[in-house]
Amino acid sequence: MTLHPECRSVRTPFTELRTGWTGAYGYYGSVSTDGFDGATVTLPLDRDELVFQGHYRGFPIFAGVFLVETAHRAALVHTPADVPRLRLARLESARFLHPSYPGDTLHFTLRWKRDTQGWVCRVTAATDDHQVARIRLRYESADAPVAPLPAVGGPAAGEPASGSRAGLGPLSLPEVMARIPHRDQLLLIDRVDTFHPGDRVTAVKAVTFGEPWYRWLADEAADPGAYSYPIGLLMESFNQAAAVLATAERANTDVLADEVLMLGGYTDLAFGTPVLPGDLLEHSVRLARTVDGVQIFEGTTRVRGEVVLTVGAAVLARRPAGALVG
Repeated sequence: MTLHPECRSVRTPFTELRTGWTGAYGYYGSVSTDGFDGATVTLPLDRDELVFQGHYRGFPIFAGVFLVETAHRAALVHTPADVPRLRLARLESARFLHPSYPGDTLHFTLRWKRDTQGWVCRVTAATDDHQVARIRLRYESADAPVAPLPAVGGPAAGEPASGSRAGLGPLSLPEVMARIPHRDQLLLIDRVDTFHPGDRVTAVKAVTFGEPWYRWLADEAADPGAYSYPIGLLMESFNQAAAVLATAERANTDVLADEVLMLGGYTDLAFGTPVLPGDLLEHSVRLARTVDGVQIFEGTTRVRGEVVLTVGAAVLARRPAGALVG
């Protein structure tokens, strides 16, 4: 079996996926197949994972973006027979149903189906006690050209927001940290350029080869795909720009004293060309609507003017920490 470049890169954020080699099908730890169209993957959540250090301090949660990341990587390893090498084109939907924590063991069940537009992988994630997520990923042939993505959510970074409230930006990194609870390796925006509460925000994040996700990349890795930024981190960086907007009226830096900012789900994310070290992510995020206190965001991420990510809807909600345990 020939591994996909994204899997050969060994640049996932999770230790288990870096070190769990027991052969091609051992990349994700314990794996069982039940036919050409599906597989079951098990991922223990080690308490020492880097992704728990900054998400969130005092109340570590395995972020929904990393459930998507794991589902995607499992799908790349466990494609049906005779399917060519694939590229993730869209995250059609994701619903996050219950949080998962250090020490949990996650079980991902994959089901593949081909339709007129390509290949779809439906994934369910669960612990021994709870269903955690339902995810629907759409793939296309990796040999097909990547179609340009249209922008979502209005003006590009730096452009004025029509009819918005007075801007509060730019915000320096310390000012960003005074608003959102992300820290350590999981603080993934460097600066906010424009900030219009109740309307929109633009923020940037510089991708560098010095980030811990590239630490185990083999020196001899020659395939450019080995250096592409993990999609989970790309989405998390976008989410943190949305979190700045979500906390415009009330900062949320201490989740134990205040509330936990939770990702409830996604609808219609599209992925463009891979992001690489040296790229500057420019997020343009708009608050689309608020329903019963739940905020729904849309937007676009660009690199050098090219759209690399569009988000049709990302749902954020605040929940008391005590209500999330058990």
